[in-house]
Amino acid sequence: MKKLLLTLIALTFAATSFAQLIANKTDNKVTVGFDLFHDFQFIPSSNVSNWDARGFNQGVSWCITYNFPLGESTKHTVSIGAGMTHHNYFCYNRILNPYSTDTLNISESYRENESFKRAKINANYVDIPLELRFRIKDQVKIGVGFKLGILVMAKTKYVGPDDNGYIVHEKYTYIKNLERYTYSATLRVGWKWVSAFASYQLNPVFEVGHEAPVIHPLSVGLSFAPF
Repeated sequence: MKKLLLTLIALTFAATSFAQLIANKTDNKVTVGFDLFHDFQFIPSSNVSNWDARGFNQGVSWCITYNFPLGESTKHTVSIGAGMTHHNYFCYNRILNPYSTDTLNISESYRENESFKRAKINANYVDIPLELRFRIKDQVKIGVGFKLGILVMAKTKYVGPDDNGYIVHEKYTYIKNLERYTYSATLRVGWKWVSAFASYQLNPVFEVGHEAPVIHPLSVGLSFAPF
């Protein structure tokens, strides 16, 4: 944990310094930033599923945007760009047939099983963000926007007991029933180059039906960018 924390601090300073250099060179028309966040896995109470989500689901994203002045103001901009988001959806289940196109067969929860180690779905998206960005007295910054995500890679990992009680290590590099496109509303409120960040995915992670859990992730965390 200590090494991870030190690595994140080093990456934060390196990335923000690099982003500030780009901002200065381009007269603040180009922004480079990244987000560290946690996903709340919101599942409607009407959804019947074995899915048992873990409380903490860490993720990271980054993007580069070009900033167009909003009218005659140089403080407010319309920004569009490209980036990537890496989500980790942790759970206490085993996905038994990730390649199936018909149903998503999920085991019962292993939360109380002492042999269970970990299980997660990792989903990676290319992003196209669009934001309205506002400055207040050049220090307080607010960004309201929308993000389209395109699934480019996904995998699932499981370390725990199988049906016979033996410990298995499973990794699949493809999950058939994930939605290919995601649509999210985003919000940033911050001071200088650090902001609180939130993003709510409007459509579910999995395709509707196929006995899959209806998960709408709410990503909350910190955003680092000198826009």
